[in-house]
Formats: sequence, structure tokens, C-alpha cells
Amino acid sequence: MILTRPILAGGAAAVVLAGAAQLFPPFDGVDDITQMHGEEFVRSQGAFAKLLAEPTSETLAFDHLGLTPDVVNEADDALLLSEPASQCAGRGVYWLRIKPARALAITAPHRGSDRHTGTLAAALFRETNAQAAAWNSAPRRANSQCDHAIDLARVPAHLFSAFALGFADAAPNGLIVQLHGFDGARRDTLIAQEAGMILSNGTDTPSTRLLDLADCLSLAFAPEAVLVYPGDTGELGALNNAQGQLLREAQFDGFVHLEISAELRASLVEDGKMRAKLATCLIEAAA
Repeated sequence: MILTRPILAGGAAAVVLAGAAQLFPPFDGVDDITQMHGEEFVRSQGAFAKLLAEPTSETLAFDHLGLTPDVVNEADDALLLSEPASQCAGRGVYWLRIKPARALAITAPHRGSDRHTGTLAAALFRETNAQAAAWNSAPRRANSQCDHAIDLARVPAHLFSAFALGFADAAPNGLIVQLHGFDGARRDTLIAQEAGMILSNGTDTPSTRLLDLADCLSLAFAPEAVLVYPGDTGELGALNNAQGQLLREAQFDGFVHLEISAELRASLVEDGKMRAKLATCLIEAAA
């Protein structure tokens, strides 16, 4: 099925994506929330690892994941895995290259509440030749339109976490970037209030790789302040991030928690040249 409906436009350089209904299903269609444990989780991790390690495989079954495969016309070299519209249980949306690609995964667990992060993840997936992208298919918090909600960044027993571990299995030296959005007005310190980006790896000890990425972003986005937790700020360190914790337990050190201010997120979606600066730094970090 090829979808062509645009989801966002707003100027010549704005992101325009096809397949809106497939990439970003409406949250009000969520019937319940599915989590997984034990053998089911391990099997799902293995399924993602197999597909990512052997991207041309046509034998992998998706039924047990509760996902169906599809293709979006703007990335016909990629496989979109999402839930059937009639069976949405918040399992998430996963976009995977079906040919060799860069060992980079770009994820957005709070698409919707962290405005523009889902759109930005999808755009960066296309523009960096990343191996994978993923985001939530249920809201972070319950609301009047949807009683069912889940904060994927806080839940280890979920397909979103199995995907992260599967990527780490397939690309042990790769990079998983988790996009988040913050409101400067809600930060406690002036330096965080005025920051454009805040990076962490979910620990109190940033790796050389993370610091190098921060340096690249600082140069690319100057005069925007690019901070690293905890040296530059004590806020937004992602110490309780579920995927970060699981990946560290698996001895994977390529997790990046990237917080972006509301203003900069809007600019990244609207301005292709600015987005290319972010893409270049992510490509360099994933190399």
C-alpha cells in the first residue's frame, strides 16, 4: 500500500512526509496497552535483531509482534511496521531499511506530547540513511480523547525496548538517538532555561563519544547553547530512562538522550539546512 497524504508543510524547506496515517496513527484509536515479559520479550528482541542484521530477509514473521509490514513511497527501500488500525494497543511504529544502511536508529518515545519529535525522527531517518526509526503509537498521558496511555521511556517491558535491544544486537557499535522535547520555562536553572539542546547518555559519566557529538552540535548550532549532563547542567539526565538502562545492561554504549527546546524543534522541522546540520553530527557520531 502506497500512501501519499502529506502530514506537514509550512514553507519551501518544511518537512513534508507521505503516509501520514501509517506513520503517525491517531492516538484516539488506542484500545488498550500491550506490554510483554519473559520469553515473548526475548523473541521480539530476536525478531528485530534478525531483520536489522539481514535486511533483505523475506522470511521473518511479524504476526507475533502484533505488527503488519508496509511501504511508504518516500522511502521504498524501507519497511514500515505498525499495528493494524483496528488493533491498536500502543505497540509503537518502526521504520527499518531493507538494505544495508548506517548503524543509526532515531527514536521518539513521546511523539505528540514532545511536539515535532516524531516528524523530526522520520525526516532524519530519510536524510541520514539510518538503519531504523521508531516512535510511540499511544499518548504519553491519558486525555479526554484517549483513556489509554504509556510513557515508553519509563517502561522496560515493551516492544519499543525490544526494538532498542534488537538494534544493539545487530549493530553493537551503532548509535541509538532518543529525541525528546523540553520547555525552557519549566526548567529550574537559567542555563537550562536558555539551552537549545541537552545531551546525556543516562549516566553521570558522559562518554567520549557523547562529548564529541556535543562538540559537533555546539559548533553547528552556535550561538545555541548545547549542554551535557551533568557537567553543564544537572537537569534532564535521563537517569531513569528504561531503554538507556537496558542498553547499558547489554554493554551497549551508543545510547544518546537528546533534549531539544521547543523553538529549536520547530526550526529543525521547518528548515532543511538546519536539519542537515543535526544530521551531519549524528552521521559522524554513528561512524
